[in-house]
Amino acid sequence: MKTFFKRYDVRLTGVFLISMAVYLAVAYFIHAPRGYYGTLELPRFADPWIARGETILSGGLLYRDVFTTTPPLTNFLLLPPVIVSQWFGHVNPWATLSFMVYFSLFNLLAAFLLLYMADDRREGYLAALFFLLNPLTFGNTILRRQDESVVVFFIALSLFFLLRRRHYAAAVSIGMAMAVKLTGAVVLPIAILHSFKWQYFIITPLVFLLILSPFLVLAGEDAMFWDVNQEHAEHPFQYGGVSLGSLWNRFHDEAQQIPVQVPSVIFLIGVGITAVYLTWKRFGVLEDLTILIAIVLIFSPKLHTGYFSMLVLTMALLIRPYRLVLVYFLFGFLALVADFYKWPIENFQIAFLMMVFVLALLLYAVLRLTRPPAFSTSTKPITP
Repeated sequence: MKTFFKRYDVRLTGVFLISMAVYLAVAYFIHAPRGYYGTLELPRFADPWIARGETILSGGLLYRDVFTTTPPLTNFLLLPPVIVSQWFGHVNPWATLSFMVYFSLFNLLAAFLLLYMADDRREGYLAALFFLLNPLTFGNTILRRQDESVVVFFIALSLFFLLRRRHYAAAVSIGMAMAVKLTGAVVLPIAILHSFKWQYFIITPLVFLLILSPFLVLAGEDAMFWDVNQEHAEHPFQYGGVSLGSLWNRFHDEAQQIPVQVPSVIFLIGVGITAVYLTWKRFGVLEDLTILIAIVLIFSPKLHTGYFSMLVLTMALLIRPYRLVLVYFLFGFLALVADFYKWPIENFQIAFLMMVFVLALLLYAVLRLTRPPAFSTSTKPITP
């Protein structure tokens, strides 16, 4: 029995269960009484997912029969909590709880992948532990009840295979990540940069197109969720969430507001310069991916707090060798709190100032990752 509890996977499962219970208690005793999760009959955040899930279960077609701007795989992966919610009549607390628990399960799966991602199992365990304990991990899946943990899992799966040079599996995983959220494509340039294998040029887009093509054929333009002329679509060239531009415009009059074209151009320039720089330097798979994601988030006009979960994942194996433990936990906590100041508190000035600090922390992390680590990162280098 003692040996059983010494196993890293068992310990992580214990941490997962305890953490989930703590965050569920906060949600139940603090947020739910204030109406944050809707009324008994109208669970607020679950409404769009429930409508999409019921459309699929009734034989309807995504995009044509129900509005959604998310890639198709996301909606199919969310069927389990929709079915559970349906059993209880789509009322709270069960409708809300089903999504909270389901999204959190992807946190555990991502933690297990981190455990086996490093050559040194202890380093993998510490990384997985840090990931589970970061306030944003369960803060996003339970307190905010958002679905980014799903794409984070697929990014973790892609990294797991990429670091082990299993390029076929990595290419398929990246294609699936893109079919969950287009942000999953962020792994693709790093995979190409560090391996330049044909699989990433052929298999990845093929997987994505195979998943998407039935909806393009049947639903036509309605299935083009990446349309830059459409709001709330899968592209960064729009205001949303906790981006500095979005928050700034919320507490300034029209004459002082920043048009979205300005941060969009800055975004393209910033990401372009970063891509060229990483192509030149190549610090490492995890380092390069973390730097790229951080720059994308810093400059993106559309920035939901859950997107930071990608950094919580990719930084987990780097924070000890690069001495970024404090930055790691501080940015996760502040990003989560800033999101609550955005809504439901709606103090946009405070949210703006907190996000300035969060992005400054990320910029510091980026600069630190361009310097030598204090010790080896315990992951094998990728060679062509």
